[in-house]
Amino acid sequence: VAARMSREGGRDSQEWERKRRGGPMFLSRLILAATGGTGRVGLSRAQALGSELFAVRARPSLRQLPAKSSGLSSSSSWLPLSTAAAAALKPSFPGTSEPMKLNNISDNKGARKKRKRVGRGIGSGWGKTCGRGHKGQKARSGGRPRLGFEGGQTPIRLRLPKRGFHNPHRREYQWLNLYKLSSWIRQGRIDPEKLITMKTLRDSGVVGKKVKDGVKLLGAGHKEFSHKISIEVSSCSALARESIERQGGQVQTVYYNKLGLKALLKPGTFDRLPFPARPPPKLRHLFEYVGRLEQ
Repeated sequence: VAARMSREGGRDSQEWERKRRGGPMFLSRLILAATGGTGRVGLSRAQALGSELFAVRARPSLRQLPAKSSGLSSSSSWLPLSTAAAAALKPSFPGTSEPMKLNNISDNKGARKKRKRVGRGIGSGWGKTCGRGHKGQKARSGGRPRLGFEGGQTPIRLRLPKRGFHNPHRREYQWLNLYKLSSWIRQGRIDPEKLITMKTLRDSGVVGKKVKDGVKLLGAGHKEFSHKISIEVSSCSALARESIERQGGQVQTVYYNKLGLKALLKPGTFDRLPFPARPPPKLRHLFEYVGRLEQ
């Protein structure tokens, strides 16, 4: 805010003093006075008398402006008009017209929500019944129905029909494709001259450590497979079997129950290895042999 005032025009010193102290134009203790024709701004009211006067709403910290920003030495009591006006009119941080201080820092609107205190008298608006109304289930502590309760009617979980079933004989196999098995053989990580068991596959890393019910051999990469091997797995696809037998190899599907498979993969965890179990009657057509455990 800039105001031009002159001692001429019937304005005496008393009116000047009144406006300086309490007038709307002077909102700061700092008065910037420009001497006529010099283009400089003084920091003293006494130096402004008898000349054109410009009152600018300035920050009290203008006296502490660094010398580099003003372009003058620190001992000078004068500032260029453009520098003083820019420093006076520019707010300390966006959205304010005052410098940032500890006493004017506050949260954004809505950042802190005042908690609701009930039962503190009817004048608060939340006294007596605390906004719960009179009696009834909703006025009681813990008076909410259980999750899924629909007022007594048949719930949706019973209205909709069932779908699917649980197969107690389901077996989860780890998949092994021929292209990965061929890569391990070429790298020398699996010896094709020896019998390849599921323990060999697990120890070499071609299958994961967690073998739940066994390993199933699949035929992806059967055109590039050219190794003669003898392998034992829990299950094998027709394409994988055909590719191995075409090279003169052999595939055997062997049965291990959970205890027998653990004894095969981790024999060191047993003081004495268990006897191999036979497959249940419903699964006998899926296996050719019963697994062997070396005692």
